[in-house]
Amino acid sequence: MLEAAELEETLTEAFCTIDALPRLECVTASFWPSFTSQSGKEIRESPFWFTNRQLTIIHAIYHSMKTSRMTSLSLNNVVMMPPSRYDFVSNLTNSPLSHLSLSVVPNADISAWSGSKDINGSLGALLPLSNPTLKSLELRSPQGPYHSLDTQLSSFHYPSLESLVLENTIFDQTPSPNGVEEFVLRQKNTLRHLELRSCASYVASPSVDARLWSSIWQRWAAELTSLKELVVDGDSGYVVLDADWGYVAYKLISTIAAESDLSSLRVFRDAIASACKVVA
Repeated sequence: MLEAAELEETLTEAFCTIDALPRLECVTASFWPSFTSQSGKEIRESPFWFTNRQLTIIHAIYHSMKTSRMTSLSLNNVVMMPPSRYDFVSNLTNSPLSHLSLSVVPNADISAWSGSKDINGSLGALLPLSNPTLKSLELRSPQGPYHSLDTQLSSFHYPSLESLVLENTIFDQTPSPNGVEEFVLRQKNTLRHLELRSCASYVASPSVDARLWSSIWQRWAAELTSLKELVVDGDSGYVVLDADWGYVAYKLISTIAAESDLSSLRVFRDAIASACKVVA
């Protein structure tokens, strides 16, 4: 009988032959940094083997998309690494995906390996090149806040994207073409469904004015005129980077600013509802 580690290695090798299944349409891969041995003991993999096994499998999946019918891909518990490790993504010039769900390991868990509270790779490293095929995109960090100082999203535009879900994503304090706020706006002509779950605005320095959610809601309300549904779940608040604890809630936002955030969100929702009634 194979030990758990041997079985995992065998399954990894088998998964690398996924290109032999050209009629495969949907793939879900979930990665876990530990496994249970036959004796019932939890064994945690070293970061080196865990991340390299991920990289091997993800590479195989993207390679298979060159010849497969795959239209849906979900990758769960991904440790984002430097973009140079994902060069194979840019080699896929014609992505067949209409749906992509990417769930990443949060900054807090990465820091347990790296010792750094702010290091995390850019989500853009695994996004397909701009194309008219992608219709649904989910970028999640279900175990805690995700933020990358190396986010590079300026080159991504999906002219058929209809649904976008963001979970535990931290927005930059200063809007830029590489940031999430601008990325959302680039999809404005076709975006119908926008979902934000427990997202936050990053306060890089208390001495600099925070990027208020009221400003984001007002800007999106003015430009996302094709939107039919807005889901905001959880507290769209503010975070600051603590040297000891990582990203923590920022409590120094004034009551007036907090009320303005809620009011602007309500106006945004009302505008979407009114537009839908007019169309109907």
